[in-house]
Amino acid sequence: MAIIDLVGVPIPVDHPEFKNDVELLKRIKQLESLIELKHDMEDTEEALMALRNSLKDENQKSITSLFGCIPWKFSEFILSYIVVLYAKAFTESTGRTSLCGKIDEIFKKDTAKHTYVMGLRSEFYAHHAIEANRHQLFCRPNVPSRGKITLNPSGQTTRILMPKSIDLDKIDFCISKAGEHLSVGIDGLCKCIEDKMSDKQLEILTKTPKEELLNKHWRETPENRINPFLKRKK
Repeated sequence: MAIIDLVGVPIPVDHPEFKNDVELLKRIKQLESLIELKHDMEDTEEALMALRNSLKDENQKSITSLFGCIPWKFSEFILSYIVVLYAKAFTESTGRTSLCGKIDEIFKKDTAKHTYVMGLRSEFYAHHAIEANRHQLFCRPNVPSRGKITLNPSGQTTRILMPKSIDLDKIDFCISKAGEHLSVGIDGLCKCIEDKMSDKQLEILTKTPKEELLNKHWRETPENRINPFLKRKK
């Protein structure tokens, strides 16, 4: 009985037979970007589930006990993560494919829902352009003495619970649609790359010992590991 290798080997993009195939490298880079974006969407999907659970009354005491913070703040932390991570997929960045040019294709007649989520990112979570959580300065009159005042910087901030004030179903919808689009794109690119491999490239992948390909081309070996904080190349 044949043993199926469920992981396989890395595509040796530094090998001359692959390195000189510009179109193949372009497709591989695009596919890797789509897979990364799909992982991000899966993370936002799980985070949204956690957010909904954090808002349930029966979970409030557990949140305080486990995380040592006020439950509503914990929910805010998760929502911030969801919005920023979702928006990253539609933001241009160096060395990674963006979905910003695919909005109409992904959402069709529901682009307003995507605009709603991106608005949360640009007007509240990445910047602060809306009235929510505005601070109003208070003072204590006649303190420390009559005719004097002492400002109270911790005075009054109007705080709203964003997870209960926004439409989470719109976020859920957008995450789902983006995930579906990415899945289709990944499947299509996989087939395209598989079909367009040259005989020589296929020979390298199928006949080179697995250990050799892993040692030379897997990025996670001690010799090949890249500093994760280096900026990506275009």
